[in-house]
Amino acid sequence: MQPVKLAGSLPVIPTPFYRGELDYDSLLKLFDHLFPELDGYTLCGSTGESASLSLDERLKLMTFAAQNTPPGKTVVVGLTHTSLNEMSRLARRAEELGIAAGLVPCPYYFPNSSPMVLEFFQAIDRSFDLGYVLYDNPLYTKTWLRAEEILILHDACEHLCAVKMTDHNLDKITALKRRDVTVFSGDDVVAFRSLLLGVHGNMIIAPAVFPAPFQNVVRSIHQGDTRAALRLFADQILPFIHLFGIGDEVSTTKALFKHLGIFRSDEVRPPLLRRTPERLKEVLLAYQVCHMAGGVRQAV
Repeated sequence: MQPVKLAGSLPVIPTPFYRGELDYDSLLKLFDHLFPELDGYTLCGSTGESASLSLDERLKLMTFAAQNTPPGKTVVVGLTHTSLNEMSRLARRAEELGIAAGLVPCPYYFPNSSPMVLEFFQAIDRSFDLGYVLYDNPLYTKTWLRAEEILILHDACEHLCAVKMTDHNLDKITALKRRDVTVFSGDDVVAFRSLLLGVHGNMIIAPAVFPAPFQNVVRSIHQGDTRAALRLFADQILPFIHLFGIGDEVSTTKALFKHLGIFRSDEVRPPLLRRTPERLKEVLLAYQVCHMAGGVRQAV
């Protein structure tokens, strides 16, 4: 079974909660906001607070999402877990639902050596047939992979179909693409530079906030018009990136979605904290600046 070819804007989306429970109505409103502009989305990633969800919640969430995603859109689901058996259960359910791929970081908690990481991913490869994306996130996993080590994993694991690059060492993108590895941008801060380096897609937050402007940037780059792409990005997306993170991107994105009427609540799960009123003012200012640059004036 060959893993699916992934590409396009697949933003990591926040998981909406209302009074402590999964908020499916808000999730549907988010889908209306994302589509038809975007190629799909990534569910239960770091932004989706996957580490704070129970296994049952994750199964229910992916089932609802798969059943309510517009036809032709790609869904990637985070499989992060400390238990390989639980990861396999999530992956098998994702296969049943027709979800395109999983997202898997290096194992966390224990300090990893290269042989440990290789054994972990080979064990995953033997456990299920779902294609999966290596989530190269050294900040969270404390595992710094060189391009050569990622290539070893890619060659050794049949179902590893792409790499999400959160590492800011962008030379790795060039090295991986040289070996025909599918690479996704994984951090908003370096998203534009990653696009210029020819990543196959992105799994970040900005497209979920500005679906149409971000896709216009992508199209301009694909057409070879770097100047137009940079102008669009600098005017309609970059002010938001400057003010929405880093470190509180989940709470600030949820607060913005609540303000826009997409989410009923800006609830987050512990240990995350809700945004302060001061942070919300900053985020709304950035959002307003971006929309005014695009010729759309909204009261915020």
